[in-house]
Amino acid sequence: MGRNWKTHIISNCLLVLCSLALSAQSGPPAKVPIELHVKPGDLVNGVPDTFSFVFVNAGDRDVRIPRISPCVGGRSGTVALRLEFSPVGPPGPGKGGGCGGSVENPPGILEEVKCWKRLKPGESYTVSYKRVELSVFEQAPGSYEFWGEYQPPRLSAEENEILGRAGIDFASETLRSAPLRFNRPN
Repeated sequence: MGRNWKTHIISNCLLVLCSLALSAQSGPPAKVPIELHVKPGDLVNGVPDTFSFVFVNAGDRDVRIPRISPCVGGRSGTVALRLEFSPVGPPGPGKGGGCGGSVENPPGILEEVKCWKRLKPGESYTVSYKRVELSVFEQAPGSYEFWGEYQPPRLSAEENEILGRAGIDFASETLRSAPLRFNRPN
């Protein structure tokens, strides 16, 4: 009996150690597979006046998309329209843009999440803005290459931990769309 008992304990210890080693190798949970696509609106002189940012849940579980802003972050995710422009002729005076925001006193993160858009696998969520709302003012003839970027909300480590414990997956990584190219004639 003594030998069987020792063999049983040693076997159980080995099983526990093996399972701990395997779980340590698996690393952090997989990132939430969300895709960002940018779709052009109607063309004005060859270049879109409006752009839609489309968030697609490419995974197999529900995810949340935080409130989206074209400008101010905080508890909102932000979208930006990026432009690489090559003028036809000599460059003219540049045009700038920007935005400002205010300090907010938001509710607790679990209350805030109730306002976030929930996407089931395969679903998408679209937000649209005019180029001027995205601080892209270029109008000159030339080649335009646009792409979209998403920045997640700036949450504290504690808020991220609360969401993780609650089992809430959300768009927590920076996303970038494929580029779109257009030409504005002279």
